[in-house]
Amino acid sequence: MVGSKVTLLAFQDCTSRVHPGFAVRARQRTDMHPCRPHGVPCTCTRHGQRADGDEHNIDLRCRRLALFPRRPRPHDGQRRGKDVMDGHETVARLHILLVEHDPEHAAAMRHALTHMETAVRVSLADRLRTALAALADPTIACVVTDLRLPDADGLGIVRTLRAARRALPVIVVTGSGSAELAVAALKLGAADYVSKHAHYVDQLPCVVREAVGRSVLAGLEEPHADPGGPTTVRFDEHPFVATTASMAAVLGQIERAARSTVTVLIEGETGTGKELVACAIHQRGPRHDAPFLVQNCAAISESLLESELFGHVRGAFTGADRDRRGLFEEAGNGTVFLDEIAETPLPVQAKLLRVLQHEEVKALGADRVRRVRARIIAATNRPLELEATGGRFRLDLFYRLAVFPIRVPPLRHRAADIPTLIAHFLRRFEVREGRATGGIEPEALRALQTYAWPGNVRELENEIHRLVLSVGAGERIHRRHVARRLREAEPDGIEEPLERILGRVELALIRDRLQRQPTKSAAARSLGITREALYAKMRRLGMATREE
Repeated sequence: MVGSKVTLLAFQDCTSRVHPGFAVRARQRTDMHPCRPHGVPCTCTRHGQRADGDEHNIDLRCRRLALFPRRPRPHDGQRRGKDVMDGHETVARLHILLVEHDPEHAAAMRHALTHMETAVRVSLADRLRTALAALADPTIACVVTDLRLPDADGLGIVRTLRAARRALPVIVVTGSGSAELAVAALKLGAADYVSKHAHYVDQLPCVVREAVGRSVLAGLEEPHADPGGPTTVRFDEHPFVATTASMAAVLGQIERAARSTVTVLIEGETGTGKELVACAIHQRGPRHDAPFLVQNCAAISESLLESELFGHVRGAFTGADRDRRGLFEEAGNGTVFLDEIAETPLPVQAKLLRVLQHEEVKALGADRVRRVRARIIAATNRPLELEATGGRFRLDLFYRLAVFPIRVPPLRHRAADIPTLIAHFLRRFEVREGRATGGIEPEALRALQTYAWPGNVRELENEIHRLVLSVGAGERIHRRHVARRLREAEPDGIEEPLERILGRVELALIRDRLQRQPTKSAAARSLGITREALYAKMRRLGMATREE
């Protein structure tokens, strides 16, 4: 697969293939882990020996890694840029070619596109000849064109652009409201058609986003990131795919946490990728050459958890026939990731507090303490502050853990990421299973987009894997292939017209912004539109439009 993903692509899944940014020291275990390259053995000195031949009992006790990633460097000739969110190198921009000869319309459309939620770069062309020359740039992911240019006119523009790069989505924007023209443009392969009515500029970003998403899902062409902007982030280098502001904020927090040694608390529902967040923080930080060790605090008993974390000496309990170091000592100067920290028994919490306060541990049965230097990252799927105030978790330990909290949003709160995630998982499992599908039909995509995904990204990943195995080679995925529970969860039909529903939403949103912002200009900026567009919306919705 060539190129980069659409928008805010950072830290995507490392399991799809071995990446040169990783050098992994393998010892005994060979079970897989989501933070590591595909096919690379895990590293565990504790439970690698399978006395009973049952490999599944290993994961119940410990999943230990010793990753030694090297920081990925920019490719030759690639300029390192800055993240538009917070000054870090995590954002790849969507590159759009805008073909429009009218300066006023070009400026309005460019303003609307560059103020999308997605990071966007817009290149301008005022003639077809200039546009064709610009298409030599492989980073262009979409073309928005008028049908009336100084050197060309009519549907021939669509035909010429499609011939230049057939897989590229072309969106037609024209002053003609003719339905026949729209149908003809779509028959020639245009991705969508927008008439230059009073509010067409507000509609354009949504049309572009949907067209690019359909192109990716159809398996036509990967949108390329802009190498002249922020760092080009390729799809096979990192584990997170994100197009929403909420995930962009998480990526920014990962970068800030990685540059420090602060204790991090990651909160989020099951399946949102909390362990991947922890792994990314470790890999991108100064401890990336040291081990990254993982312990699920809910998977084992209190006595065994205490031994796993802090170690024990010979004779400390029945079966302790030798001294054994705990997790914090084994990590050295690396990172210890404590998953499901809310399930930790209170006696173990007291010892964890000592580790955080004094950087020392005392093994079971030992007479003296030992110094430790490992960084702690904890995760929970329950609101830890409520657990602490309710007496189920030590409040002082909560304060120590929550120095730098990161909240990973559930998938239902970032639905705009679903099409891109589907495209990613389709490609990954097509490669893994050695069978290519023919893409996904719109009705199947709708079923996947409208489902609430209580299991979050993990559930979506499993469903796409099942779909790849369910269809024949080259067969397109239809709604009938989607799991029944997803199809039956689709919302019932709504009697009320869509325009009326959207009007109520717009009205409530505009009123809220007008109350919160000091001026209408500020309200318009917060909505990502021009002041003129705001006044037009207010007039359409019957609101007062007195000038400032």
